[in-house]
Amino acid sequence: MQVWQTILNVIIFILCLSFVVCIHELGHFTVAKICKVYCFEFSIGFGPALFKHKFKHKVKKNEKGLPSDAESVTAADEEGNPLEVLSVDSTKAPDKNGRVEGETAFVIRALPLGGYVSMAGEETDGEEGILVPKNRTIGGINHFKQICIMLAGITMNFILAFILFLADFTFCPQTMAHADSNAINVASSTDTVKYAASEAGLKTGDKILTLYQKYEGLTDKNNNPVSFEFPSADDRNTITSYQSFTTGSTSGTYDELEHSSIAYASQDVIARNFDDKITDMEAYKDYLANSNSTRTFYITYEDLEGNTKTLAPVKVKASEVKSNDTLYYVFEKLGISVYTSQFYFSAGEAWGQAGNTFGNLFTGIYKALGGLFTPEGWQNVGGIVSVYRMSAQGTTSGSAGYFLLLWGYISLNLGCFNLLPFPGLDGWQTLISLLESIFRKKFSDKFKNIANNVGLIVMLALAVLLVVKDFVIPL
Repeated sequence: MQVWQTILNVIIFILCLSFVVCIHELGHFTVAKICKVYCFEFSIGFGPALFKHKFKHKVKKNEKGLPSDAESVTAADEEGNPLEVLSVDSTKAPDKNGRVEGETAFVIRALPLGGYVSMAGEETDGEEGILVPKNRTIGGINHFKQICIMLAGITMNFILAFILFLADFTFCPQTMAHADSNAINVASSTDTVKYAASEAGLKTGDKILTLYQKYEGLTDKNNNPVSFEFPSADDRNTITSYQSFTTGSTSGTYDELEHSSIAYASQDVIARNFDDKITDMEAYKDYLANSNSTRTFYITYEDLEGNTKTLAPVKVKASEVKSNDTLYYVFEKLGISVYTSQFYFSAGEAWGQAGNTFGNLFTGIYKALGGLFTPEGWQNVGGIVSVYRMSAQGTTSGSAGYFLLLWGYISLNLGCFNLLPFPGLDGWQTLISLLESIFRKKFSDKFKNIANNVGLIVMLALAVLLVVKDFVIPL
């Protein structure tokens, strides 16, 4: 079953990534055609061609019996003899219905990992028999049109991201966490995973009234046996919320949790010994669990009918954990979480939420890119393997909303990355065109080629490095 799920995850990832990249290339292609730049090929995928087709369309004929938009240009053969080569939609005569093949070949290739557009004037071989006049090359049009073509792919990624965000907030149920309530969600036990709360009889929607724990079988730093209760008898409160913080709190750390919240009363204080978020539990910092340690919950609650009940003591065991070559024990989860409910946004609210999400993620991406070469920033960046893992989480979550949000984020990432003024990216091509327009002087083709090649090598090296990092230090 797991193998089939992995295969499905890979297929969905490849298809979605190809779609996002092809949308980017479709932006370049569409604006290039509007600007009358000759496009040899629009390819989905890379590698050997599996399918190739030129669509036909009707055109009017000129006096020579050729398509009315046909142009002829003067060229010379290897011996210097003049040649007349057509640069048109097609060198073929129209069929009996007055249709000719379009100038662009639409190709599906063997490796479905994106796509590309081959435009006249780029570093491509073009098409045999077609000599494109300068005014139909990417370098022969004015700088404004060049910039529009370069930014079109990025714009399409941004539009796609917004549409996916909007689809999520418009059509998919949204989840609201009720942290100010003492109601809980209870994780259901399965054949392979058992949750103590579910096994004890707690149900989603039940309200916790009181909760404390008893730890037994622990040892202190001198290896002496230890047992204790948490919260202690003089620090127990009637539960009023799942999670709330002390008045005036700005950081929201565990130190500032209200003692009348479930999050405080149910936390694993032994696991917190390995977490620097806790500083107010000096009494427990030297205690360690072992294979014989237990943690018992004592709970009273209000059920869905409003009846107050006392749950039989719920005991969980300690399990072994290894982190950074350090072996220690933490306790199994009780299996409760903050109570959530579902709702739908109105049409106006959905637009607002999509805009807010787009803006927040947009600024967040560039903040992350700005801190890429800091230790903390490096920890938060991933390569193609991380993107696949994110996609797999979206697929296995069973949530259409989460899946849409995730791929909107990936599309936004692609657009933001390509907007960077780094050689080989659309942002760099845009910057070059802008500078040429301002200073009215073209950069040499040699400089552009060297810069693009260096940029591609650097990006390839970074991609390989991120793949290694994905396996060694995953997100």
